[in-house]
Amino acid sequence: MLTHFFCLKTKPSIVFNIENGKAIFYVDITDLDPVSDFNAMNDVATPSINSTTPEAYVQFGDRYIASGNIPLAIANYQKALAINPQLALAHERIGAVNQQQGNLMEAIASFSKAIAINPQSLDAHLGLGNAYQQMGWAEIAITHFQQALELFPERFLPEYHCQLGNSFIERGNIEQAIACYERAIATYPDYVDSYRAIAKIFIRRQDPEAVRSIYERAETHSPEILESRDYNALGLAWIQKFSNKIINQDPMTGDLESLDRAIACFEKAIQITPDYADAHCNIGSAFVQKGEIKNAIVAYKESIDIDPNFAQPYFNLGILLNNIGKLDEAIACFQSAIELVPNWSEAHQYLGNVLEQKQQVI
Repeated sequence: MLTHFFCLKTKPSIVFNIENGKAIFYVDITDLDPVSDFNAMNDVATPSINSTTPEAYVQFGDRYIASGNIPLAIANYQKALAINPQLALAHERIGAVNQQQGNLMEAIASFSKAIAINPQSLDAHLGLGNAYQQMGWAEIAITHFQQALELFPERFLPEYHCQLGNSFIERGNIEQAIACYERAIATYPDYVDSYRAIAKIFIRRQDPEAVRSIYERAETHSPEILESRDYNALGLAWIQKFSNKIINQDPMTGDLESLDRAIACFEKAIQITPDYADAHCNIGSAFVQKGEIKNAIVAYKESIDIDPNFAQPYFNLGILLNNIGKLDEAIACFQSAIELVPNWSEAHQYLGNVLEQKQQVI
C-alpha cells in the first residue's frame, strides 16, 4: 500500500516578541509623551523642553525609534552617554537596538555595561539573556534569565518564563523547562504560548493524551484560547500514534479510536478556520487510513480549492487515485504537484510509476 503524507504548515523599556522562531526584546516607546516639535529636530535632537540632561536625550532616542529612524536614535543615546557615561538606561537602549538589528556581540557589550553600572537592571538581564540565547549559549542565557526572575519576580512576565523554559529545552533539561512553563500558566493562565510550549514537549514524546490534557486545561480558562493550528497539531499526534502501532505490528485494538480522535481534532480546526487547507488535507489522509475513500477524495479536493498552490493535497490525491485505478486523474495530480514543487523527487517517482502502468495497460 502506498504511503500518504501529512502536512503541518513589561515593561515599558523592553518588550518581548517572536521573530523567525527567536525571542526578541525591543524598545517599547508607546508610553512616551509626544513632542510638539519632533518633526523639526535634526541630526541630534534638541530637547523641546529646554533640557540637556542625558535622560532627555534617551527620551528623544526612544522617539526616533518610534519613527523608525535608527541612526538618529543611536545618535541621541550616544549623546546621553557623552554627558553621563554611567547612564545604564542608555546602554540598555543601544543594546536593544543592536540586538534587533542582529548585532549580537555589540548588544552583549552594551547590556553588560548596563549591568556593570546597575546590577539590578531587569531589562539588561533580559536583553543579555536573549542575546546569549540567540548566540546559542543557552547556559549563560539561563543565568541572566534566572537573575532577572530573582530580582523582580512580580515583573517577570509569562513571555520571560517561556523564554527561560526554552533555554532549558536547548540544554536538554525538559523537566525544568516544564516547570518554567507551568509558572507562566500559574501567573497568567490565559497566556496560550505557555500551554503550547508544554504541548510541543508531549508531541515530541508522541503522547497525544498528555497534549489533550494540557489543551483541556487551557480551555478551562478560556474556551476560545486555542486556535485551529493547535487542534491540527493534536490531530497529527493522534495520527502518529496510529502509525506507530502499525509499524510496531501491534494489535489494531484502539487504532481506530486514535483515528477517530485525529479526525475530531481536524474537524475542530476546520470549524474554527474553515479555509485551513492543512486541516482539510490531513483529515483526508485520516479518512484514507480508515478506508473512507470518498470522504478522503472530498477532503483533498476541498484543500486544493482553498489553496490551489498547496502541493501536498495534489500529491496525496494522486496516490489515492492511483490506488483505485484512476490513472489519468492520478497523473494530472502528480503533474500539478511537480509544477508547484519542481524538485519533489517522490512526486517524480510516483508520476513515472503511473505513466509506466498506463503504458502497460495500453
